[in-house]
Amino acid sequence: MHEIGLLYKMAELAEKVAAENGLKKIISITVEVGELSGILPVFLEKYYPLIIENREVLKESKLLVEVIRGQGLCDECKTLYNIMKNEGKCPQCHSRSKTILGGREFVVKNILYEE
Repeated sequence: MHEIGLLYKMAELAEKVAAENGLKKIISITVEVGELSGILPVFLEKYYPLIIENREVLKESKLLVEVIRGQGLCDECKTLYNIMKNEGKCPQCHSRSKTILGGREFVVKNILYEE
């Protein structure tokens, strides 16, 4: 379960940003998680409170998760489609040959703070 490791790194990053900017309290952290990244938002949300409970600057913060859809471009017919929704197959020609355009990312998008 690599989500816990990601949460630790994210909390460390937020603490570093807070220390460098003299911030007392972080209100929320927004992350973008791609459907194809292998990262499960449910585990991020479940374990976030455990990771932050002893981190003063993060103690009352919220984790906001935005899911980025896995988009593919069919190499055969050039149809743009949602990979997860279509189980990896092009909905037009049913080819599995594709170029992945998005959905593999994990990005800390925003850290909202209180001065």
